[in-house]
Amino acid sequence: MDHSTSDCQLNAGEVDYESESNEVPEPLSVVDDELVPKVGMTFTTLEDAGKFYRNYAKAAGFSTRVRCTNRKGNEIKNQLITCSREGKWKSKISPTEKTNSTAGLNCPARIYIHTLKDVGAWIISKVVLDHSHPCCPSKAEMLKQHRELSMSIRRTIENNKEAGIRPSKTYQSFVAAAGGHRS
Repeated sequence: MDHSTSDCQLNAGEVDYESESNEVPEPLSVVDDELVPKVGMTFTTLEDAGKFYRNYAKAAGFSTRVRCTNRKGNEIKNQLITCSREGKWKSKISPTEKTNSTAGLNCPARIYIHTLKDVGAWIISKVVLDHSHPCCPSKAEMLKQHRELSMSIRRTIENNKEAGIRPSKTYQSFVAAAGGHRS
């Protein structure tokens, strides 16, 4: 893969062994500094904090999931949001037969959010930005969490469904209108 034409990046600490020098390459800064989560950032609601991290994830080229939520009664006290490739899964299928053999890569990227009782705000208290896998911002919109259908496309799908047009034909019409599949 040609790293010069792609915005997919290696993370800090990863070495590009195809390079001739012994220096570790600096990671590319592809995310605006205002989108990067930092310890001490406050939000009015937990949803705002989650949305902020999802927006950062989309800009950085990964997706997120809520790892755990701690409650006291019905009230949420804190939440851990991680990269969706966090954890390691055991599988009965051999790695050579898997369609997504890199799903669980023990990725350490995460934020920890907790509530400030006296203020009623949410604060980021821990941030880990390093990933154990390459992130690709140009393909982030293809990740399940970041996929969106416009209202006109939704309306077309509904109209075609009501008219009895099969989903495969609807899909083919969208592909033709877009000028073909993406590479």
